[in-house]
Amino acid sequence: MSKNNDKIKNPKIMKRSIFTVIFAVVLVAVIIVANIFATTLAQKAPTTIDLTTDESNSLTPENIDFIKSIDKPVEIVICATREGYTGSEMTNYVYSVYYVQENATPDNYFNQTVTLLESYPKYNENIKITYVDPQSPKFKELESDYEVDIAYGDIIVRCTRPDENGKETTFESVITFDDIYELYDASQGQSAMYGGYSTYTITASNIESEVSSAVFTVAASGKKKVAILTKHSTADSYLTFTTALEGYNFEFLELDGVINEDTLKDIDTVLLAAPVSDISAKELEVLDNFLDNDGKRNKNFMVFGSTASPNTPNLNEFLEEWGIKVEDGMAYDTNSGYRLSDGNSMLLFNKKDDLTKSVNASELSYYCGDNVAISSAYTDEKNGTRTAHILMTTSAYAVKAPKGVSGYTASSNDDMGEMPVIMVTEDTTYDDNYNEISSNVAYFASVDFINEAWEQFGDNGNMDFAVAVANIINGRAAASMYFLPKITGVHTMSTPLSDAQYTAVYIISMFVIPALLLIGGVVVWFRRRNR
Repeated sequence: MSKNNDKIKNPKIMKRSIFTVIFAVVLVAVIIVANIFATTLAQKAPTTIDLTTDESNSLTPENIDFIKSIDKPVEIVICATREGYTGSEMTNYVYSVYYVQENATPDNYFNQTVTLLESYPKYNENIKITYVDPQSPKFKELESDYEVDIAYGDIIVRCTRPDENGKETTFESVITFDDIYELYDASQGQSAMYGGYSTYTITASNIESEVSSAVFTVAASGKKKVAILTKHSTADSYLTFTTALEGYNFEFLELDGVINEDTLKDIDTVLLAAPVSDISAKELEVLDNFLDNDGKRNKNFMVFGSTASPNTPNLNEFLEEWGIKVEDGMAYDTNSGYRLSDGNSMLLFNKKDDLTKSVNASELSYYCGDNVAISSAYTDEKNGTRTAHILMTTSAYAVKAPKGVSGYTASSNDDMGEMPVIMVTEDTTYDDNYNEISSNVAYFASVDFINEAWEQFGDNGNMDFAVAVANIINGRAAASMYFLPKITGVHTMSTPLSDAQYTAVYIISMFVIPALLLIGGVVVWFRRRNR
């Protein structure tokens, strides 16, 4: 009887065992597919969780929107291995070269940089990250491609795309250690003064602003040509500004002769800085025709004033036609709380006009001295096709004072109130497709606004704002990629794994765990079969 029962049970056991094996195989296959999907998702999508209180390891939402808009192939090359940049190699390098003390911890600034950079491709597959070992032949090839030396830790952003003539061209921008990190010397220079070396610490990172600006420059912007009126400008007063603009695909032509139609051919913007002489009526007529551009607009005139300049009645009349009235005097803030120690330099206020919305989110401070007194020449901000924008002002305690005075005491006859210091007037029309096209005249009340001395103040945004205005009037509103500096935060789950750790996790999750499940299933099947 028992033998017959065994014969009856064996087919059932066999059938159940086959189903068990099939189920185990299917389960293993599902786990492998799920792991592949999860791994791909982790590489391509922003799946990290940032638990820092200030989201210091996450990209700014406005930056994410910009990244998603890039439709050209962009490569971000980091001149280091991944483990080197996030480990002791980078910390040792910056200490020996820059005297920067940075701990090699998972929460340091270099790990934060890698975390943020590796987020870019997760929002746009057109962007890829490449690490290049400085000891490799590929690094030597990189060095030969650039006129400047490429240092360890530099970041190169490049894109190959058609230029304005339709020719395939590689555009690139190099970002250095000094561009990214803000440094602090606790000794305030005392160590260097007494023969030693100042040791610096990193206080903030500008990695988002620098990289996104570079991405825009190489992937989205065509080259813009600027003619500098050197005959009428104070020598070298504009160099810091033009150097900053070079990083945004601007190129420059110095005009030391008379302005005429030929000299302004193919020019996008005319620049005048701290005038040393007036512009003739004939030259201003050429400039007026240049801005009209046969009705096509898209031309610009930028002026940086100076209280040291001689009288320029022709230029002033021209500017007044554009709604910018240059007065005989200087802006002086009577409130000592808004003045700096030199007496004439003062704190300025961003009016956050719609024209500058790309930089209005920043909380930087703006300073400038020796501002020429200006006002709007229009009773309303609009006059026909022209619209005057007041971008920056003094405080409400400013008065018009004689040029060059220091310690001015206001009288009861002085009108006190906000005074413009930066204005832009648009002259707008429409093309055949009813798209707005504009020419612009921008006036900065003082060339001191672009003085490199202001950069010593860590929160100063003068140059960022001036560059933003230049980009905006040239139709590049998106080029002003300014985001608040990042500081490092602790308590984060977005700290990246090292290459070795990543490989170990990948092998275990993709192969070891499924293999163990398969082996376990087979063992269970054999044990049940042999009962």
